[in-house]
Amino acid sequence: MGHFSLAEILHNSNYLVCLTGREMIVEDGIDSMRDMKTAYEIELKYGYSPEEVFSAQFFSTRSEQFYEFYREEVLAQEKEPGKAYYALAALEEMGILKCIITRQLFNLDKRAGCQNVYNLHGNIYDNNHCPRCGRIYSIDYMKKGKVPLCEKCGVPIHPGVTLLGEMVEIGLTTRAADEVSKADTLLILGSDMRTEMVQQFMKYFHGDKVVLIHGAPHYADKEADYCLYGKITDILASALKELCEKVEDQQILCNSHQG
Repeated sequence: MGHFSLAEILHNSNYLVCLTGREMIVEDGIDSMRDMKTAYEIELKYGYSPEEVFSAQFFSTRSEQFYEFYREEVLAQEKEPGKAYYALAALEEMGILKCIITRQLFNLDKRAGCQNVYNLHGNIYDNNHCPRCGRIYSIDYMKKGKVPLCEKCGVPIHPGVTLLGEMVEIGLTTRAADEVSKADTLLILGSDMRTEMVQQFMKYFHGDKVVLIHGAPHYADKEADYCLYGKITDILASALKELCEKVEDQQILCNSHQG
């Protein structure tokens, strides 16, 4: 892999698509339920694994327990986007980044200003809906009471996220796969090459550069063309700074996103 400049790769890409993984939200202070320690603590607290509680079946049959978990382990982790997401928004505004594909539930990319986001598993803000009449409810409403009920139908509101056992919207996945198929450069942030999402979309990638940025080396890193290890926030901030120096007429835009 040798020495390379991330800024140079970004600058020279014609169609950059980004996949974001769980390390991105962990850097912003959100506990990942896939972390072994967190998963163990959840099982001790609720008597069920995160996978069991965060499922369509559990939501249907034990709505009060589901909502205790959802409020305390998901909604309570609402955080502000970190600088890595603002760097992605700057790259998008410069016309370099074409879209982001993610499974994260906290909408950090859109809240940082990214426009073209394929949020495959939904998010905690949008589409909290009554499964009967379809009425939409805010995140604040979702935090009220033991079980948030539809004011019209009196049934538990379905959160705006895809629960385990539910189908991801096929059209959304198809459009995201189409974006990957158009990409000449694929930027993978906060994930290794063997995660389910990366494996799913690599099948559609026909470009020439896979750039992987995550915390520590992994045996599958050899499947990427370029790897960088460390804090994603620092690596992206440094690349953006270098990129701004290359693209002088974008200097004001870059400065506004680095603040």
